Amino acid sequence: MSSEFYVYENWRRDRGGIHRAECRYCNFGKGFQAEDGGKNGKWHGPYDRDTASTKANSLNRSGMKECSVCKP
Repeated sequence: MSSEFYVYENWRRDRGGIHRAECRYCNFGKGFQAEDGGKNGKWHGPYDRDTASTKANSLNRSGMKECSVCKP
């Protein structure tokens, strides 16, 4: 498994998540949709595990959590 992590921030839903880079929802910071218009959120990273956690906390999203699929 990769030692890179990404943080997804969703502005519209006030939430986000920490993902392993290879997670199917992250796809190395590209997400799972064919195109990202940037209207709902943004991917941050890549980071090491500690930096990803710090970044996630700094975004102040009420629904920030670790991905339940890739379990970072």
